[in-house]
Amino acid sequence: MNQEQVFWERVLQLAKDNLKQSAFDFFVSDARLLEVSGDTARIFLDSPFKKLFWEENLKGVIITAGFEIYNEQITVIYEFSPASSSPSQSRANSERRHHAQELNSSPVSPPITPFIHPDIKPQYTFTNFVQGDNNQWAKAAALAVSDNLGGLYNPLFIFGGPGLGKTHLLNAIGNKVLEDNPNARIKYLSSETFINDFLEHLRLNDMDNFKKTYRNLDLLLIDDIQSLRNKASTQEEFFHTFNALHENSKQIVLTSDRNPDYLDNLEERLVTRFKWGLTSEITPPDFETRIAILRNKCQEYPYEFTDDTLTYLAGQFNSNVRDLEGALKDIHLLATMRKLTEITVDVAAEAIRSRKQTNPQNMLVSIEKIQNEVGNFYGVSQKEIKGAKRVQNIVHARQVAMYLARELTDNSLPKIGKEFGGRDHTTVMHAYNKIKSLLAEDDSLEIELTTIRNKIR
Repeated sequence: MNQEQVFWERVLQLAKDNLKQSAFDFFVSDARLLEVSGDTARIFLDSPFKKLFWEENLKGVIITAGFEIYNEQITVIYEFSPASSSPSQSRANSERRHHAQELNSSPVSPPITPFIHPDIKPQYTFTNFVQGDNNQWAKAAALAVSDNLGGLYNPLFIFGGPGLGKTHLLNAIGNKVLEDNPNARIKYLSSETFINDFLEHLRLNDMDNFKKTYRNLDLLLIDDIQSLRNKASTQEEFFHTFNALHENSKQIVLTSDRNPDYLDNLEERLVTRFKWGLTSEITPPDFETRIAILRNKCQEYPYEFTDDTLTYLAGQFNSNVRDLEGALKDIHLLATMRKLTEITVDVAAEAIRSRKQTNPQNMLVSIEKIQNEVGNFYGVSQKEIKGAKRVQNIVHARQVAMYLARELTDNSLPKIGKEFGGRDHTTVMHAYNKIKSLLAEDDSLEIELTTIRNKIR
């Protein structure tokens, strides 16, 4: 890699670190370094519209990369003609044109160039997607879609809160389809990027190219479709894009933070189409799934995480995967500073202390607090919960309390059993599994537990 390439790679990395993904995708991903001559860099942008963004948001990035690589300040000249290139690039382009002419004069048809959209993230696959009760149906639907584009589940609409794996599944679908068919025409983007792309083509009076791009895909993957709300003209265009793809049996996969029925300020005809195929929800991961996610994520770090540490972390964050990833980054920082090789509960607790303080809903609760709130809800005393009585309502309250103690605290099973009158850890596990099984059958129990959790926090 020559010095120009190193400089450009550094510019792109700094831009990624400083911009939102949607902004990077739209304003930076298609840019190209033409050459660096002296202290001046020539950068190609595919639209003059993007020059203002670069001047206002990436001037510091260029300066930083210039001093790091060239040890001097680099100024920029922006160019908008694809023909503009360095001498070496001109020679390469000439060679490609000559090669193309040879192919055109040959009786053999030129090979089809595969369309691989650069925004599909190769690190997100079905293989490294951790499956649990909270997401198994969404994963199954995503796999079915990737094996049969435009089939029964069209569109596939996946909804759930932030950090639960929706984006992972979108990219996994794209990667699986590309693996099976490298020539597949795929586009993955956020709805914000779709809006920006639409407005840019509209401004340039270039809607024909926009329509050709989006209406001739095999697979359209759009993240956070709820961002289309209150965008009347964009909704109108997306409506026609949706129809064109669906009528040609091309696959559409959408994600949102809520069920289609609760998408406010979106046209009813769009919402209706979102429900034509399959709607699948992803909910927060349960305790076992959080443990599995942590085990998977810990492989990315050069430390030994004890089982007690994983149990502790799984008990601290129960809302989404991003909280778990953030906790591991906090631990990585502390471990790097202290040159640690093993992560104990004490190390983990110290590393995530500030994160816990800024997230009151994640504050650790005591088993006694859980016992009291469960008892108040079911009309049972804490003494009875910890006692030996086998009356049905007391047993149920005791099992609920044990279930929540495992979900909401960092205590081991033996420790929880000790707090419930010295019971064995197998009793705690039985209670946990019993309540978990009932939750799958009884919606009213889920409501009860939600009410109790809100009182505990």
